[in-house]
Amino acid sequence: MPLTALALVLLAAATPQTLEQDCAKGNAAACDELGSRLRDGLGVRRDEGRAAALFRKSCEGKNAGGCADDARALALGEGQDADPRAALPRLEQLCKADSARACGYLGEIFARGIGGPQDASRSDALLEGACEKGAPRACVSLASILLHEGKSSRAEELAQRGCDLGEVSGCTYLGDVFARSHDVVRAGVYFSKACEAGSAHGCTGQGSLLIDSGVDAKRGRALLQKGCDGGDQQACDAVAKLK
Repeated sequence: MPLTALALVLLAAATPQTLEQDCAKGNAAACDELGSRLRDGLGVRRDEGRAAALFRKSCEGKNAGGCADDARALALGEGQDADPRAALPRLEQLCKADSARACGYLGEIFARGIGGPQDASRSDALLEGACEKGAPRACVSLASILLHEGKSSRAEELAQRGCDLGEVSGCTYLGDVFARSHDVVRAGVYFSKACEAGSAHGCTGQGSLLIDSGVDAKRGRALLQKGCDGGDQQACDAVAKLK
């Protein structure tokens, strides 16, 4: 069942505890949102096994996004044994039914050669189409592919679109890009946005910038600890060196 824009905003703003309660009451969209946060480690510790169970529950509740997430997790073996032969037909069917998310996941899987040989042309077409239809993860996946091909400008545009659409990995992608080019102001903006959305890597990036630049070492240390608490080993290593 498609969600309204207001429903999506409310889901994104909900706490993990609220999502847990709503999922237990049978809200399939809440199950999918909580599963996504557990899969990506956004505001919670990563737990692919629990995420997979929540995606399955969401799909059983007839949520199209949950079904796409469930099939992707099965194809990649996240939290379970991989079974791309069972998962890919499900994603194909969802994609044909106009699920941009499912089309993006298919593109991601074809790019990685899971369940068959890599298919770059089909992968790029699926990711491009899904990104244009508003699937933010597809934008970031395509950005990563294009960056490896040396198309950095287009990759940055796609990561920006993904970030603007709420895909936190697009924001951390841009933070990393600008940090590598020593544009600490823009890097800080994107790391901060990602950190506020619950990304441990975003907190780590922002904290490192504050310490390395000498702007605010105390806050930088606190952000590194937050990144470590969120499961980012790089942050834990950095905190240990500061002691």
